Amino acid sequence: MAPKNIIDVVREKQGHFKENKVLAGQNMAMAIAALREGIKSNAWQYYMTQFVDRNPDGTINREQLARLMATDDTLGDPVLDRQRAYLVANAVCGVSTTDFFDFGVESIDYGLADCERAVFDCETGVAQAPTSRTARKPPKKKPGKKYKKPGA
Repeated sequence: MAPKNIIDVVREKQGHFKENKVLAGQNMAMAIAALREGIKSNAWQYYMTQFVDRNPDGTINREQLARLMATDDTLGDPVLDRQRAYLVANAVCGVSTTDFFDFGVESIDYGLADCERAVFDCETGVAQAPTSRTARKPPKKKPGKKYKKPGA
């Protein structure tokens, strides 16, 4: 059997959430913990592990988990960061948890294994060129005006 892509596992989970509101609520609680503790936390890893394919022996697909954890040198990639954010944020919205859980996550598999899906802008649905798999450096902070107390 061919391995499932992340988006396939996400959609499979979406079906389970539609069928079982308790599972959807548990997923929401895990997503909130992941948001609260951040992308490098155990809570984030715990949440994201449910969306990776498992080998026949039950072991997880490490390449997929690295993508969802951004440990595959994609932290800072604006498209992939946004897709990871959607995967967490969609879990905390009532109807989104079941009906639109996969929104904004469609091409998170791009560049993994043999996935050749185009990257889509989720607002327009227009295909874009895929971004680099290398991390981008954050922009340098510009010195700003310091706050001055009134009367000082």
